[in-house]
Amino acid sequence: MTETADHTKGDLPMGEAVEFLYSLEKFGMKMDLENIGALMKYSGDVHRDLKVIHVAGTNGKGSTCAMIASILTSQGYKVGLYTSPHIVSFTERIKINGVPISSAGLARLTDFFRDEVIRLRATFFEATTAIMFRYFAEMDVDYAVVETGLGGRLDATNIVDPLVSVITGISFDHMDILGDTLDKIAYEKAGIIKRGRPAVVNVSSDVLRDVFSEVASSKEAELFFVEDEAKLSRVEVGVEASVFKAAVFGKEYDGMRIDLGGSHQISNALTALTAIHLLARGGVTIQQEAVRRGLASVKSNTGHRGRLEILSHDPLIILDVAHNPDGIRASIESLRPLLGARRGIVLFAVMKDKDATTMLNSLRDKFTRVILTQLEISRSMGANDLKKLCNDIKLESQVFNNSTDALRAALSQTDNDSFLLVTGSHYLAGEVLPVLDKSVIKLESL
Repeated sequence: MTETADHTKGDLPMGEAVEFLYSLEKFGMKMDLENIGALMKYSGDVHRDLKVIHVAGTNGKGSTCAMIASILTSQGYKVGLYTSPHIVSFTERIKINGVPISSAGLARLTDFFRDEVIRLRATFFEATTAIMFRYFAEMDVDYAVVETGLGGRLDATNIVDPLVSVITGISFDHMDILGDTLDKIAYEKAGIIKRGRPAVVNVSSDVLRDVFSEVASSKEAELFFVEDEAKLSRVEVGVEASVFKAAVFGKEYDGMRIDLGGSHQISNALTALTAIHLLARGGVTIQQEAVRRGLASVKSNTGHRGRLEILSHDPLIILDVAHNPDGIRASIESLRPLLGARRGIVLFAVMKDKDATTMLNSLRDKFTRVILTQLEISRSMGANDLKKLCNDIKLESQVFNNSTDALRAALSQTDNDSFLLVTGSHYLAGEVLPVLDKSVIKLESL
């Protein structure tokens, strides 16, 4: 079925569809598979026909998903990509070959599931995941690259039987739900490993390796650790892009360019390459040239944004959606060349459930000033609460009650000898980008 052939079925306008989906946030998060199972049964269990690459992890899973999808797209496949959260438009969550689901398509499918969603009291993410599965099935994608929302074992996406399960780095995040130790968090992520299906894991800790090995063994699943199968021999890391040479399962990749900057993206690329090799071993045709093109064109192939994204060179503005301590540390490490040559200014906002103190401590060590704001979303940490944290660690800061005023203040302080980093949350990126697009400044790369 093509989407355009069925637009007339939906009576729900786009705005009302999104409003309805967001209204489901009142049901919070449900860590079980009962509702998504019921929604899929209502939809004819269409997810069972999809060829899925399933990706979980604390940091890097979105970029790893985008790299895998980009490589498959470069091979000529029709590739669905499901990631969250979005940055500007809700439709960014569900894409095929980099093109978001249309407003009409989203409205129609929201209308399709609406009565069942209401009956089940399904959550926002459960409803969105059901829409994604049906859309990809209707559009007859060749492959679907699906990112978990939270955790893995009880995540709504975890009803699939994937071609390969992929798990990126593990660090502390959502500890109130996933557990207060790394091994507990790893166990939840390991829940996407399926019986008899290969799994790729990018961790180095012996304790975490033991967790994944135990889960994989119990499910008779082949397990491959990235650090064992992928070896780097040459790396040139840049802020906008990086180049590397590697051998993956013994196959050499020389002069590989990724259009995403930072050493952490090379680690994500090695994870993606390990997964791609397992897909190829399972019969998926993937030529080396497609791998090369795919890694060099992640942003254009998938619309992947907000990862050390340079929005402007004059003034220099960099957007990064790092939203936990490990993510902030990775961003700072990637920006080291700039930090040695320019004064750094940070525009920062964060959600209430994040470890803001540790994030701000990392920023204090490298940046001279931080500009704080509060976001429109109710889960945002208050700007005055952030100001108190900055005072406690003796970090110079300014407070603005909304992101637009904060952005203007940050821009007024950014000159040729400095740069502005916007970071802390996907939601901050979502508020800032539309303002920039309305010519607060002239953007060179958008």
